[in-house]
Amino acid sequence: MLEFPASKGANGLNSEIEIKLVSQEDEEQAHQLRDYCFPTKYKGARRDDFQYWVRHSTVLGAYDKENLIGKLLILPLNITVHGVNFKMGGMGFVATYPEYRNEGIMKKLIVRSLAEMRKNNQAISVLAPFSVSFYRHFGWELFFDKLHYTIPKESFPQFPIQSDRMKRFSFEWMDEEGYSKIQQFHNEHALKTNGGMQRDAAWWQRLARREPDSHFAYYTKGDSIAGYIRYEIKDLTFFIRDFVTDGIQAEQSLWNFISSHQASVHAIKGATSAASHFGFQFVQPQFKKEITQDVMIRIVDVYAFLKKYAWEHYEHSLYLRVQDPFAPWNECLFHISKDREIEIVKDRLIERRRVLSLPITVLSAMMTGYLSVSEALHYTNHPVRKEDEENWKSALPTSPPVFNEYF
Repeated sequence: MLEFPASKGANGLNSEIEIKLVSQEDEEQAHQLRDYCFPTKYKGARRDDFQYWVRHSTVLGAYDKENLIGKLLILPLNITVHGVNFKMGGMGFVATYPEYRNEGIMKKLIVRSLAEMRKNNQAISVLAPFSVSFYRHFGWELFFDKLHYTIPKESFPQFPIQSDRMKRFSFEWMDEEGYSKIQQFHNEHALKTNGGMQRDAAWWQRLARREPDSHFAYYTKGDSIAGYIRYEIKDLTFFIRDFVTDGIQAEQSLWNFISSHQASVHAIKGATSAASHFGFQFVQPQFKKEITQDVMIRIVDVYAFLKKYAWEHYEHSLYLRVQDPFAPWNECLFHISKDREIEIVKDRLIERRRVLSLPITVLSAMMTGYLSVSEALHYTNHPVRKEDEENWKSALPTSPPVFNEYF
């Protein structure tokens, strides 16, 4: 049985709380903590999926003696930023028992998580926040506007009929060759998508466990896939889980396939990027759309991130100062030379207005394409010389991020 906190130090924290990696012997406690703190108890395939990630992630725990009373998982994932793939720490399953809340335990876990991710060369972290303001305090920032859509039957899209190149299967009735092609196609597309995440076998297995009723349909050009959807049909609704194509012909063919279900479904639901002009090509584009901001990003190691970043052409050296109180290794003045060399320098001889000075939140959103340089300067109210602002604009790619995974 869990014991209640016995004593607190002068700072209000339980003096006996210890933050450490959760061992295999305590994995059952991790299950109990997740099941208590989240709305539904995991059973069957979902429990198996959670167990897999407990075993294969960095799991940080807060302990009161032998009792696990708080935890978070850092999933070993990846993300593409402007064509460069980075190791990414996917933060998830963050929980503390109610009798231990408001004692600073979660702060300790999060601060330790940053050090663990840096040690594991995970230069970026992504999470789905229960509170934007809470995680923004620790350095995460919004970076993707997700558009949820509901298309009623009378607005189902229709396009000129393409040649019949559609194939279909499901997790239950598997086409191994088609499944392999879809996995390869998805990962190739992820490397071309700012914010894309390559899925390994474990991640596809996770989708099969969590959404076992998924079907697949894919459109081919010759022997190659040109686009695919993953979807579920339930409650008279066609739910689109994945929609990935490499061109307009595949996209329109997949929409025709979806609309061919109009005799058995009353609506199509899905989500895409708010920057995609979704519905532009539809005959009837006026249907329900709602934007949510439910994913946040953080640069964990600025130096490592800048070294791999896909810099574009710029004329003069760049100077960047970062404010990051929870990851002090980032609080430096960085010099980015015209040759893309990154070094940490002293600022005594550098004119203040030559330095782009940003908190880690705004920097993370700007470098990943969610905020422009002008917007970053507007939100921080720290002006630089006009020529340096233009130099930064030339240096950064501008494609907006798209992140469609969930954990």
